[in-house]
Amino acid sequence: MNVSEATEPASHIPESRNTVSKSTALPNRGPNIEIKPRPMSFPFSTIKEKYFFDDNALKCAFSAALSSTFPPGEGEFIESVRLFRDKVEDPELKRQISGFIGQEGHHSLQHKRINETLRDLGWDAVRLEKHVQKDINRFEDNNVSPKFRLAATVGMEHLTAIMADHLLRYPEILESMSEPARDLLLWHAVEEIEHKSVAFDVYMTCVGNQAFLRRTMRIITVFFTLRILSYMVVLLWWNRRLPSWRDIKGFGSLMFGKKGIIRGIRQPYKDYFRKGFHPWDHQNQAFVDKWKKTLYRPEHDRSSQHYIEPALSV
Repeated sequence: MNVSEATEPASHIPESRNTVSKSTALPNRGPNIEIKPRPMSFPFSTIKEKYFFDDNALKCAFSAALSSTFPPGEGEFIESVRLFRDKVEDPELKRQISGFIGQEGHHSLQHKRINETLRDLGWDAVRLEKHVQKDINRFEDNNVSPKFRLAATVGMEHLTAIMADHLLRYPEILESMSEPARDLLLWHAVEEIEHKSVAFDVYMTCVGNQAFLRRTMRIITVFFTLRILSYMVVLLWWNRRLPSWRDIKGFGSLMFGKKGIIRGIRQPYKDYFRKGFHPWDHQNQAFVDKWKKTLYRPEHDRSSQHYIEPALSV
């Protein structure tokens, strides 16, 4: 990638390309999904076990490392889309942008809350969250171009969407996780699927260079993987905990087993590099419908008449 592409002045917002019309920019918008924020609030104070995921140090470190990136990461996703919002004329995409911003805002809030719980349990996701935020601030201060910021968001949205697909396809891999944490991840997964094409459609409407998306994805995949791995090491170091053989086997199965995350997302990840790819080439609305029918917890939804206020930790 040409360095100038990533560091052009932040004040420069590319004009929509003439070659990308509304009819071609949004060809596969997918099922008629309403992208509506659900104001969830989970009882994280009921998580008492330090090893809240299968009594496995590596699984807990992975979960905490991942959660630490969400509040600052979701904030950057929102800002990168907002930079192009005024360039979008399509009324449906404008509505979807509003829904996207609302959903991501709620995700950030709930992950901030669970990060505080994880910190109290000995997994200091709050400290790591601050580290991520500092890196994002430096990223923005270096005059990184709006085009690159949006392309990075599109790539990260694809990564989260295919991981979300996997969790909803095999929710049983989270059975050994503390219930509030599991409910958080499944709700987050559903909304990632619902809005998975929004940043992509904004990019294709306002920029239209899909080759640049592919180049950017290669970069962010490396950096995101290294960040999660390094954060896992740091969390284990702060806990003075060496993984046991049981930890290693269990985490290896979670990642690479028959229903492993890496094994499951490998092909949909590769699809991103196919010419003409669109996020809704992966039709998985059925998982959203299944969650609504069988996994949705109205007692955690503040907009529901069945909502129950989470008890404060003592």
